[in-house]
Amino acid sequence: MAKVDNPDAAQVHGKTNKKSKGVNRVSSKAQKLHRSNFGKVCAIVNTIMADPKQVAEWEAKMKEDPRRFETVRKYLYAVIGNQVEQSPAAKRRKARLPLTLPKGIRFQAKQFSDLTTKELYEILKARFTVFVGEQHIHYVDEDNIDYLATHFSLRRQGLVLAYARMFPAKGKGVYTIGRMLTIERGQGFAKYLMTRIVEEARARKAHKLRLHAQIQAEPFYEHLGFRTVGDVFSEAELPHVLMEMTLD
Repeated sequence: MAKVDNPDAAQVHGKTNKKSKGVNRVSSKAQKLHRSNFGKVCAIVNTIMADPKQVAEWEAKMKEDPRRFETVRKYLYAVIGNQVEQSPAAKRRKARLPLTLPKGIRFQAKQFSDLTTKELYEILKARFTVFVGEQHIHYVDEDNIDYLATHFSLRRQGLVLAYARMFPAKGKGVYTIGRMLTIERGQGFAKYLMTRIVEEARARKAHKLRLHAQIQAEPFYEHLGFRTVGDVFSEAELPHVLMEMTLD
């Protein structure tokens, strides 16, 4: 997701567009939120570095998996992710992850040209709700990749509950998954959707899937069979990792 400092900052007849002012106010709040979260993470990292016992635990983990734990920050995110995955709520959720959909929920996979106007509208609305409304990410959503992508979604009465898109990447047999989201969480919808995407990729004779995962979602994708490649990087002012799955 590309960073956009000042989207929709158009001038209309010499006056600032009202919509632009609203976007700029939201952008300012998002930047403050990002700085606040970044400061909290730095404070926790400093606490770990000041505790010899925690430093020893990090160094032991780094010997086990240098790539995953090469920095204290990556170690911190891994610890938090493991705590979330081991929580009683997470275990109960895993126990009931559906391999079939509940009544009234429909799976859909369509190319862009096959989407109806209403279906496309609900996809864009869901992406705005999660990435802009909830996560305060500001980026150009209409990146022209949608034209090339297969759009996967779970819907109830036409409304999007979970969504992702898959499109060809550089390299023969390589596909990228992006814009992964869930509106109703804790129901196993993300796992169901990803399972169907992997099935579709296999059907297309793909040999590799790639995605940019927000750092807190890394354990989820690892559980599905993805592996982290490379270092943590910033995308849309949030920490991400590149993850890949090799398909047999």
